[in-house]
Formats: sequence, C-alpha cells, structure tokens
Amino acid sequence: MSQTQVIVVDDDYASRLLITKILEKENYQTSSCTSGAEGIELLKKQSYDLLISDLKMEGMDGMQLLQKARSLDPNLSVIILTGHASMQTAIDSLRLGAVDYLMKPINIEELKIRVKKAIERANLEKKVKEIERQITYSATVTTANHEINQPLTVILSGIDMIKMEFEKKGVTDPHILKYLNLIEKSSTRIANILKNLREISSPVIQKIPLGMQLVELVNKDQPRRTLDKYILIIEDEEQIRILVKDMLESAGYKVILSSNAREGIEIYQSQMRFIELIVLDYFLPDNVGYEVIQKIKQINPSCKILITSGFELDQEIQKAIENGAIGFLSKPFNREQILQYVQNISGKPDLS
Repeated sequence: MSQTQVIVVDDDYASRLLITKILEKENYQTSSCTSGAEGIELLKKQSYDLLISDLKMEGMDGMQLLQKARSLDPNLSVIILTGHASMQTAIDSLRLGAVDYLMKPINIEELKIRVKKAIERANLEKKVKEIERQITYSATVTTANHEINQPLTVILSGIDMIKMEFEKKGVTDPHILKYLNLIEKSSTRIANILKNLREISSPVIQKIPLGMQLVELVNKDQPRRTLDKYILIIEDEEQIRILVKDMLESAGYKVILSSNAREGIEIYQSQMRFIELIVLDYFLPDNVGYEVIQKIKQINPSCKILITSGFELDQEIQKAIENGAIGFLSKPFNREQILQYVQNISGKPDLS
C-alpha cells in the first residue's frame, strides 16, 4: 500500500522541521516548503492527501493557500496551523474547506491524532465517492441496457418474422437474406456488448439463472393445449407487444394484449378461466412487476407468470420469483427463445 502523501507549508523553520520529523516517524511521506507560492507549485507537480499550512505567512497566507489548493484538488484535506486562533478563524477555515485547525505551539500527540483523523476522513470520503461513482455508472449502464434492449427486441423478433414470411412465400433472394443476417448479427453483437457492460458494472449480477430454472419448474412433456386457452401479454412498448403477439400467433397460440398493469389485471380478473399464461414486462409505467404478480396471485394463486425485462436486476428478479413468477426471459429475445419458454410452460398448441 502506498504511503500517505503530506505537504507541510510553514515559514517558521523550527515548526516546519518539527512537523515533518513527527510525520515521517508515523510513516507519512512528507514534503515541505516555506511559502504558499512554493506550496502551490508542489501541488501542481504532485498529488497529495493532506496539506498542513500555517495561517500567518508572508505573501500568500494560509487562507489564500487553502482556497487555491482546494481549487487545484477538491479532494485535498487541509489542516490550518495558527498561533492566533479565534472562533472566527476556525469558522472561516472550515467554511473554506479545511477539515481541522491546530493551535501553536504544537502538541505532538494532538498533531498525530488530528492528522490520523484527517487521513481517515479523506479515505472514507474517497470510498464514498467511488461507491457513488459505481452506483451512477451502474444505473446509467442499466438504463442504457433497458432503453436499447427494447428496440433490439423489436429488431431481432422482426427479423425472425420476416424470415418466416419469406419462407412461407418462397422468397429465396440471397441478397435479401444476406442483409437480414447481417442486421441480425449486428443486433446480437450490440446485445452482447450491453450485457458485458452490465456485468462489468455489477459483477455479482446473475446471468439469467432464474430464467434457466424455468425448465426445472415445469414438465417438458406437457399435454397439448386446448384451443380455448389464451396467453395474456402485459407490455407497455407497442412494437414489442405487437411482435410478441405475431410470434405467438404464428405458432398457433391465441393472444390477448394489455398495455399497462391496471388493464392487464382487470383483463385477467374477468377472463381468468380462458388465460393459462401471462407474459409480464417487469417495469411498467403504472406499476412494478412484483406488485402486479402479487395482485394476480390474489385473484388466482395458481396463475402462471413469465416475466420479461430489458433490465437484468437480480434482486428484482429474485423478488418476482419469490412472489410467484415461474421464470424470467431477458430482452432482447427472438421468436425461437420466447416460443421455447412458452412451450415449456403451456405445451405446444393443438393445431389439429
């Protein structure tokens, strides 16, 4: 671990030498100078953890040095030394950013204590700022994931639907298919980059393990569904809502759409005997997923709910699972992925 860097500025030779020797014995790396102007030059050349400055000096005094030093490095801790202390002096120095002040003649033990406390405080503030930075970065990446994953879901799902329509109509133009594949590969690459950024910002995040539990929670050998059963899609993004509907209907499923939590809950309450599965976007404008799940489970405890989201927040996903969701499908997803999940839960549609 690197030594703590301290700069001592005092025009009194004896005082400067005493402070320097005391700090060196305490294993601090020290630099010293005789004036505020010299102190500023040293601060421009090197980063320091703590500045100890006399208040009364020729030329630039301690208060002026404090202001200029803090303008160079806002994180620099400063202790002011004075033989002319007053309550106003203390208030002024603290207001300008000093962490402490110390009376001359210097008490050696008190100096050690004050310096130690100043360094501890500075280290704590650095940790807090780093945590805040990480939280801000993580929140930014998470939001970016969600906002970009939403249209990526539309793009990837749309490509699948276009390919399916081409196959039905016998379209085999190699140039069109090549460009579709390029769009698909580029979109998938963007999704992977976003996922990697999310994992870097929050290393503890689960890599969709809860979604993978879906296969264990249901019987793969589901009987074929009856034709009078529906899947309720609760999704606020219109493009995703329409594409999920088209993807499911293209595989023979019947779908009911809802654009918000309130409407979705009302639809389920009135049509629950016909609805065998709910595909729920976790973050809706009028409610959050786990609360929607709780309300639906109050209506019917055995209701099957699959959650989707462009966010990958393991705590929120865990909360949803604990409240009764049976799986999680991360956005962006394509036709094959959502059909696999739905078939595992509800079985394949009876198209006979």
